[in-house]
Amino acid sequence: MFPNILLFYPEAARAILEYRIRRLEGALHNAREQGYEGAKFPWESAATGREVCPEEIYGAQEIHITGDVLMAFEQYYCTTQDQQLFREGGWELVAAAAQYWCSRMVWSEAERCYHITGVMPPDEYHKRVDNSAYTNAVAQRSLNFAADVARDFLIPVPEEWVDCAKKVKVPFDAEKQYHPEYDGYSPGEPVKQADVVLLGFPLMHPMTPNVRRNDLEMYEPVTAPDGPAMTWVRRGQSRGWDRPTMALFPSRLRVKGRCSLLQSMFAVGWLELKELQRAQSQLNKCFSNITEPFKIWVENADGSGAVNFLTGIGGFLQAILFGCTGFRITRSSLHFDPAFPPDINGLTVTGVSYLGNKLQFTIARGQTRIQVTARAREPPACPLEAVLEASGQRWPLREGQSVSFPTAAGWIQRVSAETP
Repeated sequence: MFPNILLFYPEAARAILEYRIRRLEGALHNAREQGYEGAKFPWESAATGREVCPEEIYGAQEIHITGDVLMAFEQYYCTTQDQQLFREGGWELVAAAAQYWCSRMVWSEAERCYHITGVMPPDEYHKRVDNSAYTNAVAQRSLNFAADVARDFLIPVPEEWVDCAKKVKVPFDAEKQYHPEYDGYSPGEPVKQADVVLLGFPLMHPMTPNVRRNDLEMYEPVTAPDGPAMTWVRRGQSRGWDRPTMALFPSRLRVKGRCSLLQSMFAVGWLELKELQRAQSQLNKCFSNITEPFKIWVENADGSGAVNFLTGIGGFLQAILFGCTGFRITRSSLHFDPAFPPDINGLTVTGVSYLGNKLQFTIARGQTRIQVTARAREPPACPLEAVLEASGQRWPLREGQSVSFPTAAGWIQRVSAETP
């Protein structure tokens, strides 16, 4: 949900990050309790920031949450350039999370790289695996971001951060040209929910379009149609059954249905590759999670699981906001690369916040129009320009004026010296 909030309401996004800053002491405690340095953010948080997940395995092993928190800080920093937040505790948090990742890695002399062992990836069907592709990739991104912020603030970058980021293993099968979910993953093995496909979005982990396609092709048919609903173990525990009883009757306890989150992430991937029919198929499945009469989103298509399921809602919003527009937040720009499924002819997105500007995008199949509708006065917003990827053509974006061009990939950035 955070990226959706960030692009429209950066003040609310800042408040979310301030929550994490205020609970840094709890995250430091979580890391110490497990024998590591730095800050480890909890799988389930509360007033203290300490781990309160009732099932220990998730808090102990699903450590990618620390990287997810840092990715939120990175997206906010790139979108707002709000350095004040980092002077008010944000830098201490980023540095502590980076130190956690370094302490969590172990050097493999055989492979000449760093490993992260004994984790649960986003795919909760598997536990205590080594080198989860998503976990290791988000750790790498965390370390690179921490180093970038340090350089911006003229703080010496610890060599350990650079070394760990450069040498952490992200599993890749060079022969099949895809990312195994973890060391020892066998193609065709079922997974619970979107996992490796998250490398493409939101992580934007470097890969070729062919590898991106192979990851989608590999995991789409084996991703459980009922994920990420609660597993039958957790469902049974909520009813007071013990583990031996649940082991006897798994078929009666398993939650059935389909979660819109995993469909949304596959839709974003297919839109990125301009596979519009495949994206449409995934988006259509999302609507089965809306229940009448009040259009409430539920966790599973059969109505079971969480009600007002924010994870699924956030995933669907990202499929539209980041899938159809192709928005990608980078260090230097806001990229766009529109792609519409067959039954969508156009899209207007109003109130996009970027570097103190409010933007309106009106995107049709043949033409895109961008307008700055408002600029912050204090501090003054950065002047912006639109740049087309293929031609390099630039248009200054002035408040109250719009620019139009044939719909194509490009980006929004600060005005450069060459712009007339």
